[in-house]
Amino acid sequence: MKRIIFLFAAVAMIATLGACSSTASKKTEGQATEAKSEVSHVTLAVKGSCGMCKTRIEKTAKAIQGVSTAEWSKEKQELQLDLDSTKASLKSISEALAKVGHDTALDKAPDDVYNALPGCCHYRD
Repeated sequence: MKRIIFLFAAVAMIATLGACSSTASKKTEGQATEAKSEVSHVTLAVKGSCGMCKTRIEKTAKAIQGVSTAEWSKEKQELQLDLDSTKASLKSISEALAKVGHDTALDKAPDDVYNALPGCCHYRD
């Protein structure tokens, strides 16, 4: 009877240790993945003129995978971004903004897209 109890205790201990080491290895893998991401704060000049522009610019930027924050300033005509450079580039964000009608420091919006914006959103002279 003592052997059965001892054997049962040994099996339970081994199972517990196995579960703990499995969890530890998963955490290590997760930490390694986090170390690979490279989040940086960048600024992109983006033209706009009103609150609708602000909403459109920020929504477009945030829709891009890798962008965690996007805040556009009407006064500065700048978009402040936090992005993971392993998932998104400033160029891809700029191209997306041009496609919805906003000129950036890197890309110009097509005239037909710009002209289709509401009148309050027109910023070109």
